[in-house]
Amino acid sequence: MQHPIKYDLYDASKSYEDNYADGPFFNASKPKRPAIKGKMKLWNWELNSPIGIPAGPLLNSNWIKFYAEMGFDIPVYKTVRSVAHPSHPSPNCVYVNPENQIKLGEKPHLITIHKPQNVEELTITNSFGVPSKPSSVWMEDVAIANASVSEGQVMILSFMGTDGADGRDLVSDYAYTAAMAKEAGGKILETNYSCPNLCGGKAGAIYQDADSSSQISKAIREEIGNSTPFMIKIGNLPYEQLKTVVKANAPFVDGISGINTMPGEVRNPNGQQALPGEGRLTSGICGAKIKDVSQDFIEKLVRIKKELNADFTICGVGGIMTAEDFVERLNAGADIAMSATAIMCDPYLAQRYHEKEQ
Repeated sequence: MQHPIKYDLYDASKSYEDNYADGPFFNASKPKRPAIKGKMKLWNWELNSPIGIPAGPLLNSNWIKFYAEMGFDIPVYKTVRSVAHPSHPSPNCVYVNPENQIKLGEKPHLITIHKPQNVEELTITNSFGVPSKPSSVWMEDVAIANASVSEGQVMILSFMGTDGADGRDLVSDYAYTAAMAKEAGGKILETNYSCPNLCGGKAGAIYQDADSSSQISKAIREEIGNSTPFMIKIGNLPYEQLKTVVKANAPFVDGISGINTMPGEVRNPNGQQALPGEGRLTSGICGAKIKDVSQDFIEKLVRIKKELNADFTICGVGGIMTAEDFVERLNAGADIAMSATAIMCDPYLAQRYHEKEQ
């Protein structure tokens, strides 16, 4: 069954700042959730379900509260930094329509299109540059966001380091920001090693390097201690390279999430760069056409976890557009699963999952 796009909860025609201040944009009814049949355990929390929304669409406590009320039990607060950082210029999201599923190792050349009719066809590029409010703003807002989720739900706080922030190198700032995130009330922390929208710099390729990523993970673990669950988000890699990265990070992390997006070059139908600004020809592709590579990541990660006899939670992200996609990702071995692109246009996705699981 196809689900027509009726909503723009993140309004791509507006700036990031307008969406932060006024979103999500929604004026329809909220569903009555089916009776909860049983709980699932995620570290110290008994949760209503294993589904959520990854770092990205949930810009602040208003967004966390809304989507928690819509039945997404594991919302992730959008990635924060130790220092304020502006968003890339708008537009930040445009629609693309790759002919086929994007494969690992390829960098597609894509053309922008008009908005598709159905959620299941939705593929976009997004390019924000990981904006962040000043720490004084987001630390106060995290407390509000934590208070807005209900029993059986838990919020994850995403963060990342900024090379050179207040004189700190990248490793030091990752650890410094982790400490701030914990102080702000982050119950579960997740750091991002795989953003393709940074216009260069070290952070975009961290997940590809076992030594660099594990050095940062070790510094974060030493800073926050062992009582706070800590996850890393990485991208898909060839099997042996992925295994090397996972093995290096496993001693320091409680969970691994993936994937973020896939890089692609995006132009408008006239052949011009679609997103304005230097370094933005390449941006992250997400939505329906990265489902296969995201599913492949989970299948490989499950196998690697078994081969290493490791103990970490697996979070499946990428290309989850339907309730059935949630089930498929969980059946592949993910402990929890999250949707980002679909929920920007389909706030009822969690409801359909809960109804399906009855």
